[in-house]
Amino acid sequence: MNQHDGAGRPTIYLDIDGVVTTVAYQRKAGKDRLNPAQIARVSALVRAFDARIVVSSTWRVADCRPTLLEAGLPDDCFHPDWHTAILPTSRDPETGAMLPAESARRGDEIAEHVTRNRITNYLVLDDVAVGPTHAGQHVQPNAEDGLSEEDGILARSILARAATA
Repeated sequence: MNQHDGAGRPTIYLDIDGVVTTVAYQRKAGKDRLNPAQIARVSALVRAFDARIVVSSTWRVADCRPTLLEAGLPDDCFHPDWHTAILPTSRDPETGAMLPAESARRGDEIAEHVTRNRITNYLVLDDVAVGPTHAGQHVQPNAEDGLSEEDGILARSILARAATA
């Protein structure tokens, strides 16, 4: 898509499972249920930094934007190129199925999106490692509970640092 959404506007690469749908919340509410407290934390980041969301989760296979908006993300929060591409390394070569996040090389998908859209100011919210390319720009919450207060502080500091660079 290669649209530029303003040089100063940060982008948040958002994983869903383990970030806004947590293991602990799903035990209570059911599989694939979004945790309202976690959605509120992400929404607060979006509003505080006028950020745009890019979905980097396997949830991008189907258009998950309506679900995320209904859960409480701001109406205008999505980047025009709203999800990362699914690279061949993200699929099982034999079945074509999506690989688990731990082996899907999500960091490569994010790097491709960053490059294609010339994004310089970004944060990655993902409960799995995304590689050294994103060092200093990645907050890795615990999948059991999602974004902690400490994770939120780190995310804000990354976004604030990038805004002043």
